[in-house]
Amino acid sequence: MNGLPRRSASTRGTAASVRRAISVTALALELVVLAGPRAFAAPQQPTTPPVSRAREPAMPAPGTEPHGASSDTPPQRDLRWAPASTKDVQVGFNFGLLQLGLGGFNVAGELRYHRLWLEYSHGMNLTLNKLGGFGLTQTERDQDLHIRVPFTTGFGVGVTLVDELWLGAEFKAHGYDVNAPGGPTTSYQTYSIGPVLGYKYYIWKGLYVNAYGRYWPNVATSLDGGKVTLEGNNGPVEHTAHDFGLFANVSVGYMFRK
Repeated sequence: MNGLPRRSASTRGTAASVRRAISVTALALELVVLAGPRAFAAPQQPTTPPVSRAREPAMPAPGTEPHGASSDTPPQRDLRWAPASTKDVQVGFNFGLLQLGLGGFNVAGELRYHRLWLEYSHGMNLTLNKLGGFGLTQTERDQDLHIRVPFTTGFGVGVTLVDELWLGAEFKAHGYDVNAPGGPTTSYQTYSIGPVLGYKYYIWKGLYVNAYGRYWPNVATSLDGGKVTLEGNNGPVEHTAHDFGLFANVSVGYMFRK
């Protein structure tokens, strides 16, 4: 009997493959619909704010002092031609080392403003026979005199020349107690005016060492004619008022700075 033609095996395999492809495609479309737009959205950025870099401190301009730096720091000690100058009034003090060697003491107060330098000093109880008679003249040593200086006092004024090199003039009054061997003591005073040249070297902050040379010639004395006859075991001795003349010294001090 005649009926519908039967499909071949190849035809049946092709149809099955088409049905499987349609099923897979439908499943993929269903997954896309369920996932929605989130499947194609850009990844979410982190909400933690970025770490900011520490700001680098600004470098001070050349020749200026950093902010917050201590004004007690002394200026650069390298030798320079420009004279040291202070913006504000500075006050300091120092004491001489030579006076310690002579058995006494000397203290000085100092004031500086811009390049101006002012000083008042007072020494006491110096024995010129100490340090091998260092403070005596050759004539005084030959006469075997004993000379004590109960006081030496006065003031000075000057100006800074180069770096910390300063030049000034000093006005001084000196007292003396003098005696020849075995004789009574004679007391008198002398007065001197002379130049002083010194240099300050700052060690730490306001602490400094000051080396200087002085010339203190006598300009007046309480002795008549500047001489006195001293009586001693070896007979009378004519003594000329002591003159400090030219000498050097070193002092140590501290300058207070604003």
